[in-house]
Amino acid sequence: MSSMRGGDVIHSEEMAGGGLISGANFTLVREGLGELFSSPVDDDHSMSHLCLSAAGPDRVGWVAKVAGKVADSGGNITHSKMVRLGKDFTILMHVSISPEKKKLLVAALKADRELKPLNIQTSDLQPLESKNLDEKVMGVRIHCVGEDRPGMLSAIAKKVSEENLSVENITTEIRMIGGKREFVINCDCTATHALAKEEVDSLFEDFSGLKEDIGFDVIDVRVHLEK
Repeated sequence: MSSMRGGDVIHSEEMAGGGLISGANFTLVREGLGELFSSPVDDDHSMSHLCLSAAGPDRVGWVAKVAGKVADSGGNITHSKMVRLGKDFTILMHVSISPEKKKLLVAALKADRELKPLNIQTSDLQPLESKNLDEKVMGVRIHCVGEDRPGMLSAIAKKVSEENLSVENITTEIRMIGGKREFVINCDCTATHALAKEEVDSLFEDFSGLKEDIGFDVIDVRVHLEK
């Protein structure tokens, strides 16, 4: 289900059932939530899980140095984001590691003098209770693109909250497209009940209205049902 200047990509009737669904679209819609929004923190209770964050002056080799230190200590990096912002370089990583090696990894990161400028911080991550995971029965993916201006992420986040959707993951970035600064938002959410066709239509209309109000070029909303 997509709202774009120039036409629709997927219509709500194709997603709620009963419409003309292509093989590709049907596969997309029928993917399970576990495959779309899997979290290693929730999936593997036998491991310890850490959030590693760091920020410091940009320098060639930071990623290799941090990733190497994690690997040498027996850790595994899954979700990660590294980006240069001006003169600074920032890192955000999820690291899974066997419980007996966790303290050794944290100590190794803190003790490495070369890594001191990054101000590395680690914190323990805890899984959701199983009952909370079982309540998530529908996934919603929202993709937005528009010329960069203040308030775009705030507007999307507010609408997601109003729709009673729980955020699983949000990423944003700036892209230069055709000489314009385009702001891109990708937001993955979950709902605790399967939306009926009327609710899917209402969701699409709400985000379509937001597209006009904020001035997005593209707002693409895709709904995923649990198997």
